Amino acid sequence: MTRTGKIARLPREVRDQLNRRLSDGEQQSRLVDWLNAQPEVQAVLKTDFDERPVSEQNLSEWKQGGYRDWVLQQEALDLVRHMDADADELNQASKVRLTDLLTQRLAAGYVIAAKALGRSNEEGEIDLKLLRELCGDIVALRKGDHSAERLKLERERLEFERDQLRELREEEFREWAQEHRDEVCQGYITPEERNERINRVRRRVFGALPEDAATPEARGIGKPPQ
Repeated sequence: MTRTGKIARLPREVRDQLNRRLSDGEQQSRLVDWLNAQPEVQAVLKTDFDERPVSEQNLSEWKQGGYRDWVLQQEALDLVRHMDADADELNQASKVRLTDLLTQRLAAGYVIAAKALGRSNEEGEIDLKLLRELCGDIVALRKGDHSAERLKLERERLEFERDQLRELREEEFREWAQEHRDEVCQGYITPEERNERINRVRRRVFGALPEDAATPEARGIGKPPQ
């Protein structure tokens, strides 16, 4: 809900500081004096409220509205932080997903309620209204089970298709590489061909060499003096 009062129109930094001071139990009269002394507050009051100052009544209304929303937001943030901090520990404590475990406990509770309902009331009649409500809750639970099962099947299908696609691509690549082998290997020489090319260059530079002097190192070239 959008609020339009004096305090609601103030900059967020000022409102947050005000809320924290309210949370600490600071007196309203001191807070009103503090607000009216802030340049940011004075600017808003001058522009939107004909320079009328913030009153204790304005602050009381804020405590019942904007401040209450702020408190609820802080509680929600604290809850999320605690849940996030405890998530790993909770997951390690149970081999079953927490949502599945909660669903099982809830379903067990409905089983007990259905059994008690079947015994009828003191007048020997079954409470049909309560029975319909119970049936509606059970149907909702079953829909949740079906949705979870469909999600599981869909995940398994996607994983299978991903594996199939990867194998198909690998097979296609092997076939392509086989067909274009000459093109792919063009310019590639084996180690034997490389050595043969080196030897041809050496023969041109050094002339025909005996087998045991086929390399410059064998003829002593490049060796340090003895």
